[in-house]
Amino acid sequence: MTTVLRGTALPTPTASEVIEAALSAPRDYPGPDRLRYLYAAARQMIQVRLPVVAAQVEDAPSGPERASRERAMDEAEAILCDGLSPSCLAASLTVSALGRALLGLEQFTGADR
Repeated sequence: MTTVLRGTALPTPTASEVIEAALSAPRDYPGPDRLRYLYAAARQMIQVRLPVVAAQVEDAPSGPERASRERAMDEAEAILCDGLSPSCLAASLTVSALGRALLGLEQFTGADR
């Protein structure tokens, strides 16, 4: 993992870095500050990508391509409804779910890859 989340004066992370850190949160068990940071970063990136994927859905004919995008959007929208628990374990699971949702959208937007 890069140094993207190790201090306070940080460069803007890429989606790949946020995804990697978020997915490893339940295993690494980061502290509350890092969890809040990952939560906010992943949510922001999801909110940026949702309209892009929504536009792709509007333009796509019915079929597997459209269904995949709709599923990714549904999963992302559902996890955005969850708040961040004060419990580090529950917060780690929420952050990890945000990471999965971001990964699902990122495969269609490729914003920073």
